[in-house]
Amino acid sequence: MSQACVLEVEVCSLYEAAFEEARCHRWIESQKRGYDVGNNGFLDWYNRFWWNFLRYRHLEHLLGEYRWSEFASEAFGVLVPLIESGDSLALEIIDQYRQGCENLDILNWALRNRVSLAEVRERLALINMNDARIDPRFN
Repeated sequence: MSQACVLEVEVCSLYEAAFEEARCHRWIESQKRGYDVGNNGFLDWYNRFWWNFLRYRHLEHLLGEYRWSEFASEAFGVLVPLIESGDSLALEIIDQYRQGCENLDILNWALRNRVSLAEVRERLALINMNDARIDPRFN
């Protein structure tokens, strides 16, 4: 991905986006119950959805779709060359990550299917799942 492309993408905040999601969740839950659930609606969203929200935003960042300020700027679009080259192993690993698999799950999958662990580790290093382990911030 060229530097020019990187500069054209607006940088967004995970925390702001998460707050908007939680706010909508609070409104929906309040409508269902017929009264304002208050801060419990926010806490419910963070408890139920925060980690999946991060995982999907992390993938968006790695795929160059959205640039999230809380993730490493050098990781933005890092998976684009693999996607464009049709790297089937990378596509499989990305799909497993999207479905909630962790590094160990993917390594076990590779062992079961006799896939090169060196190639899997190379792609897992690009994804760097630990970069998406950010605690929620409550203001």
